Amino acid sequence: MTPRERVYAALRGERVDRIPFTVYGGLLPRSETERLLRNEGLCLVDRIPVFSCHNPTVEFERREFWCDGRLWVRQSYWTPVGEVTELLRTGGGYGTSLRQEFLIKRPPDYDVLRYIVAHEVYTPAYDEFLAHQAMVGDDIAVIGNLGYSPFQQILIMWAGPERMAIDMMECPGEVHALYDILTDRHREQYELAANSPAEFFIYGDNVTAEMVGVPRFERYIAPRYNEFAEVLHAKGKRLGSHLDGKMGALADAVNRTGLDFIEAFSAAPDGDLELSAARRAWSEKVIWTNFPSPLHLAPSTEIEAYCQQMLRDVAPGDRLLVGVTENIPEGSWQRSLPVVSGILAREGRLPLAGC
Repeated sequence: MTPRERVYAALRGERVDRIPFTVYGGLLPRSETERLLRNEGLCLVDRIPVFSCHNPTVEFERREFWCDGRLWVRQSYWTPVGEVTELLRTGGGYGTSLRQEFLIKRPPDYDVLRYIVAHEVYTPAYDEFLAHQAMVGDDIAVIGNLGYSPFQQILIMWAGPERMAIDMMECPGEVHALYDILTDRHREQYELAANSPAEFFIYGDNVTAEMVGVPRFERYIAPRYNEFAEVLHAKGKRLGSHLDGKMGALADAVNRTGLDFIEAFSAAPDGDLELSAARRAWSEKVIWTNFPSPLHLAPSTEIEAYCQQMLRDVAPGDRLLVGVTENIPEGSWQRSLPVVSGILAREGRLPLAGC
């Protein structure tokens, strides 16, 4: 099997020749080590949108400036019903940034965000998706990407946890009105996804139990997974979510959703759920686990021991992919990734030994 075929088959729940090993394309610098890893069977992963979004009624400005030796970015949106701005501090790993000010700072800002969402225009980008898939070849898996689900979009990107917690208590109608219009617009996106050439989609949700909680997950997040999954399943497509936080309290609730695969699952020591426990909780779902980031700093012998224990925990090895979906500590990947790749290449053939 080619690396891409192996990933796609595993996401369908089919038996593959060996456990797939993947890395987000943007996390692995082009290098001699990268070439050797791909020759050994590593599959890169590109998450690509299947539609574009623009807003002809909103004026947008991005302004960059330097302060205290660091580059900052202020982004402003002007609409007929008001203006919102956000402030980003750049300089994070892999070109990431950190929000210092969120778009929503007071209740009237919800009106502005509702206007922005209501006037978005979505245009299919099917040809662009196919062109990218054809260009990258057989060792890059191309997955459809939809960003955050509505609740997580407000929580993570627009309001932030403190503001949203206050507003859920003091002006819940504003939060719910924005959530409702986002939900309606996402239903349009579901149809665009279902009719696209992509077979697999990921909601990039970054859900973690201590931030969301079971009641809010079941009220606001699970229904969106279920609805999107139903639309995709009607066209023979599959849905996953980027659930990279603490999943212990949410394990049962996640199992009841229509998700086909759990992407970026962070087992202990990153999360609070062992991989073996996750395998029992989600026995009918595919788990695409993230190799724990702290272990990239560990001695090679410790990385090898973890991989071997992981294989014992998941035997016979069906419905599992091992990926790198989080930032790798700088300067360590040249040593750590070949160890993981080597173990999976030698000992990760299915069914796993002894099963």
